[in-house]
Amino acid sequence: MAVQPPPPALPQGAAPAPAPPKRSGCAGCSVGCLGCIGVVVIVALLLVGGGYFFFVAQASAGVAAPAALLVATTPVDVGHNDSGYQPAKSGQSLDAGASVRTGDTGRATIQFPDGSLTRLAPGTTVTIQAAQLNSAGTLKSASLAEKIGRTFSVVQKLAGGASFTVGGHSVSAEVRGTQFEVVVNSDFSNLFKVFEGTVQVSGQTSITINAGQQVSADKNGRLGKAGPIQADAQDPYQLEQQCTAAVSQSASSGTVQTTVGGPLSTGQNAEVDYFSAGGTVSVALCWPGSFMTLSVTDPAGAVHSSRGASGSVGHIDGPPGVWHAVVHAVDAVNEPFAVSFGTNIGCSGAKIDTGGVVRQTLSNGELSRNLADAGSSGVTVQVQGTSPTSARLYYAYSGSGLSFSWTIDFYAATPDLGFVFTQVIVNGVNITTQLVSRLNAAGAAVTSIPQDYTVDRVYSCRGPDGNVMIIEGHR
Repeated sequence: MAVQPPPPALPQGAAPAPAPPKRSGCAGCSVGCLGCIGVVVIVALLLVGGGYFFFVAQASAGVAAPAALLVATTPVDVGHNDSGYQPAKSGQSLDAGASVRTGDTGRATIQFPDGSLTRLAPGTTVTIQAAQLNSAGTLKSASLAEKIGRTFSVVQKLAGGASFTVGGHSVSAEVRGTQFEVVVNSDFSNLFKVFEGTVQVSGQTSITINAGQQVSADKNGRLGKAGPIQADAQDPYQLEQQCTAAVSQSASSGTVQTTVGGPLSTGQNAEVDYFSAGGTVSVALCWPGSFMTLSVTDPAGAVHSSRGASGSVGHIDGPPGVWHAVVHAVDAVNEPFAVSFGTNIGCSGAKIDTGGVVRQTLSNGELSRNLADAGSSGVTVQVQGTSPTSARLYYAYSGSGLSFSWTIDFYAATPDLGFVFTQVIVNGVNITTQLVSRLNAAGAAVTSIPQDYTVDRVYSCRGPDGNVMIIEGHR
């Protein structure tokens, strides 16, 4: 189950992230966007120089995987190896050594190209120690160091030998596909919670904890006994997991968006927006105790109110457009909340551009037909696999004594469309690592493509016309 990057949430007392400027770029993302993406890739290859295919590379070598920073609420700052911090901007690239620091009201997400992500609660500092992709476009290794604060990681299923690690103080958690939380307290004690899958926690000893369990560790890395997750009225990520699970039962994979916010006290409100491409919208509000309600205004202006229990899911039919939710704290004392949205639009080839909401699709059937219509020979372009949080495109050409192919992972580097090369082969030689390193050295690497709209979600699924890459956003 995937949790999508949140839009700018408005928890009480927090400043929203500055609105991104309107971008120029590919105006449409069917064949037009394919052409734009293809040009970017071909130019990148040419920048390496005419002798690029003479490089020798190890086929198993990992490719540096720049992550994208998504700023929900400010302040959020970025430095390098925990020093020299500057105000962050949503969509900026993060490489190994980058540190992210959230202030008292700041919230952010570190989004990896394969769709894995790590949320940062207010008062959190995290450094990316390493991040690499393998040739299949999935994470080969990722390592984060959490100095202080609270994080929630959603890790896509990793291949054998791959790992995702979050280190606390004198202790670390290693996973291969799961949802888990790490808390590093001011006294450097640690707490690990597992919501899905299993996590191996290592300090002075090691222990494996399963879904629904937690374990604590002192500042010296001495582990306690594993036990059931305890209720915590200040933990927003238990609410996020609850709401996401509830909405995912009726929403199409890839459309789910969960926003956390607060804290709220009696009489206070918070607002959350969701840009829907249409269909039946599912929505849920989760809170830890007391009582909160939710009012949702659909694109037609009708108001729908929810006063059910925490985690109750409402289903509303509506046209494409913005859905505006207001959370009301009826009886609460400094409590967080979570709101999840999703739609049942399905994996169809439907393209939408209302002037406000954009949904661009690219299917294997469409690609095949357009290549045939263009009279192209020796060219293959395909959407490979499916993912609720990313899309992988494969390009190949063979002719005139030359053959080359490349695979790219696309993801939401909001407000832009993020991408990273995961495999480049020329005349049978894997040159991925050389290509990426030379582009970086030349300052020519492009890790995001500006659109003329804000990119909210990127995912891929299996439709009636084959695998489909879908980009959803708004103007």
